[in-house]
Amino acid sequence: MPLIDIDMKKDLLICIAVFFVGIFVFSQGLGQHGLEYRDDEIFYYQSTKEMVNDGNYMSPTYFGQNRFQKPILFYWLIVLSYKVLGVNWFAARFVSVIFACLSLVVTWLIAKRLFDGKTATLSSGILMTVPMFLRHAKNAVPDMALNFFIVLAVYYAILVIEEEDYGKNSILFFVSCGLGFMIKGFAALIIPFMVVFIYAFLNKKQKILSRMSFGRGALILLLVTLPWFIFMIVKHGSTYIDYMLIDETKNRLLDNRSRNSTKHLVGLLSRVGFYFQVLMSYFAPWGIFLFGAIPLAISKHFNLGSSQGDVLKEKRSFVLMLIWFFSVFSFFSIMSFRINHYMLVLSTPFAILISKFFLWEIDVKGVWVRSVYFVRRYLIILFIAIGTFAFSFLVVFLLGKNNLWIAIYVLMFVLMAKACLKRNAVFAPAVLSLFLMFVFAQSSLMGEANVTPHSAFQRFANTIKEDPNGPVAVAVGSNDIHEKEFQVYFDEKVIKAANDSESETGAMLFKFFNDNDKAYCLLTEEDFKKALNSVGLESLRIVQNEYIFRRRMYIDKGFFIGLLQFDDNKVRDYLMEKVVLVRKDKNA
Repeated sequence: MPLIDIDMKKDLLICIAVFFVGIFVFSQGLGQHGLEYRDDEIFYYQSTKEMVNDGNYMSPTYFGQNRFQKPILFYWLIVLSYKVLGVNWFAARFVSVIFACLSLVVTWLIAKRLFDGKTATLSSGILMTVPMFLRHAKNAVPDMALNFFIVLAVYYAILVIEEEDYGKNSILFFVSCGLGFMIKGFAALIIPFMVVFIYAFLNKKQKILSRMSFGRGALILLLVTLPWFIFMIVKHGSTYIDYMLIDETKNRLLDNRSRNSTKHLVGLLSRVGFYFQVLMSYFAPWGIFLFGAIPLAISKHFNLGSSQGDVLKEKRSFVLMLIWFFSVFSFFSIMSFRINHYMLVLSTPFAILISKFFLWEIDVKGVWVRSVYFVRRYLIILFIAIGTFAFSFLVVFLLGKNNLWIAIYVLMFVLMAKACLKRNAVFAPAVLSLFLMFVFAQSSLMGEANVTPHSAFQRFANTIKEDPNGPVAVAVGSNDIHEKEFQVYFDEKVIKAANDSESETGAMLFKFFNDNDKAYCLLTEEDFKKALNSVGLESLRIVQNEYIFRRRMYIDKGFFIGLLQFDDNKVRDYLMEKVVLVRKDKNA
């Protein structure tokens, strides 16, 4: 009995450590708009701010207009954070930080229960450094909260599968699903349910479904979800019902644009390709190891000889992770929308499968086995080399630091590469995780180097706010500049006066400047020259210009010549683009 207590205390201490390491990593630069910023954040920040100002906590609005997107729970959580930390961006984003850290802890618990402590700890480290996970850990959007409740529901399902106090844990499963539904809708129900049903079917364990008590679970779901929806239906009537049934449910789940089966198949294949690219890019550099992790997980399941005890449990654990991973991938591939952050909710099985890939001690010999060992070590060293080069490039060429920093980073790389060559399998992925944590913690440098536009946008916004003529209309006149990125600095709505058509953009700009006596517009210098010809207003003049990182860059041999010559100015000219702030000035 004392040994059990010691193990429980050790696990608790590790979970606490994982939680607070996550707090430290994810809370860096939380009050600034940097590399992790996402356009949808402004919706939740502005809507919750209006809740606090208006005292309307039940029906969200965005600049006074009803906002029906997503259920209410995430809005309430941000409001609660405001009450504690004040109305600011740090408070709005800190909600996602908490849920990200809780997701790390539950991932650790799942990996420990299904496999072992080493797998659990490495899984948490990998998950913390998946770029998509880290980004949403620092975003005021509901995706991380949704991810947590799905992971938590699957955790309780695992306890039910293992017959551990399944009466209580089945209740907690449905409570988790219901709270997830109140964060972001049906995905919180569909994904955990798919995992349970498919696992029960493949293992011929129908008793699992009876232990889940779905009748009681349905009542729990209704108690958690119905009250607020009834309020919204009573308040908004058919407008809200139509939006929820058509926009949020039917149009998202199914592609209704064509009844042609061939086009449906082509659409499905395109989404499969899209989400595969997401795994290779937004889960980089870890995503590439799926090519080893998935086949090895499948082969491990079929090649394990015994069907009893720990071996049977390990086989079923691999099946559970594969079901979870492919359930998410398949479900979102069927939906009509292609949105990269849908893949966030497979990040936990992804991290566990990748960690098992690194930690497997393969007993057999052969070319395939040697190639696995080679990939696990030397590919990580290659990724660290690429990351070191990119980071030193940022510091020297974009921040203008002394060239000696290159030598310092080369030395760091040599030390990390040497650590990766250790025989212990956990060293290489652990070194890569720590390196990525270091890089991600420096995200504020991106703003300083103008790699992200927000430091420049902040200066543009300050110029507008300091205008002595009082309130002015503000617009964005380039399609490449998102108005939501500029919106974060203003209390009044920023107008989008551009699209991908040059003639329509000219008409939109002409209307904007004619409708407003006092007006500012932000656009690229190139777009301003085009607009000036089409708008034909002599009252426009440039009051400020800044350089931001090009979204569409053209690299030729001149760029590489400048790079080899350490010509900072030439390199910046390829990477940076001039953006201008234009003011309507009747006296010009």
